[in-house]
This record gives sequence, C-alpha cells and structure tokens, in this order.
Amino acid sequence: MKIELQQKLFDKYPKIFGQKDLPMTQTCMCWGINCGDGWYWLIDQLCNSIQGYCDNRIMEKAYQVEAVQVKEKFGGLRFYINGANDTVYGMIDLAEHMSYGICEECGTLKNVKQRSDGWIRTLCGSCNLKRKRE
Repeated sequence: MKIELQQKLFDKYPKIFGQKDLPMTQTCMCWGINCGDGWYWLIDQLCNSIQGYCDNRIMEKAYQVEAVQVKEKFGGLRFYINGANDTVYGMIDLAEHMSYGICEECGTLKNVKQRSDGWIRTLCGSCNLKRKRE
C-alpha cells in the first residue's frame, strides 16, 4: 500500500495501529500494511467498525484491539490482532472474505478473481494485464 494511504489509516486509527513504531522483535506492524491500494477502503471500514465497537464497550474500560500485522496472503486480506473477542473476529472474517471479490490494486468489484503467476493475487482483468506487462 502506498505510504500516503497507509499513513491516513495510521492517523485515523492510532489506537488500532499503536504498534506501528515498535521494533520487529515485538510486532510485524513495523513493516506497515502490506497489500495493494485497492483494499484501502475495505481496511478503513474494518478499522472503523472495530474502533467503534471498542469505543462503545462501556463495561470494559480498557478494551482496545491492536493490529499486529496487516497483509495479503494467498490472494486475501489478513488482519492479525491482539485483544479481540468473537464479535471483532467476526468483523475481520467478513472483511477477509470480502477481499476475495475486490481487486487488490484498483478496488474494483468487476471481473475479479484469484490469479497466479507463482504468487496468488486477487485482481481484475485490467490490473492483471498491467502486471503481466511490467
């Protein structure tokens, strides 16, 4: 993901991405968000849902979910966290499932499928052609 988009997420959700400045011996968030720009809006919506849920947990004052790694793996989004319950895991499962229908590069929902040339990626036809030309 482009640094600018990643930084927007870090600025918008500082509690979720609190580990981004920790050393690699403590977290994988030090490597940033490792996926294409097309999933920016999906990650943004996921973080918005998670943070809203955390903020409204009145009975648990210290309830906060932290991302420890966000990346693409086998063509799908992976969002690894600390401090979650079944509700948050359900939100993550939904977003990860949705990522298989969204082009990782441009975010379109049309003509999207898993494509492989040794590395499995979820791409639309146009982005797949661009990748083959590069």
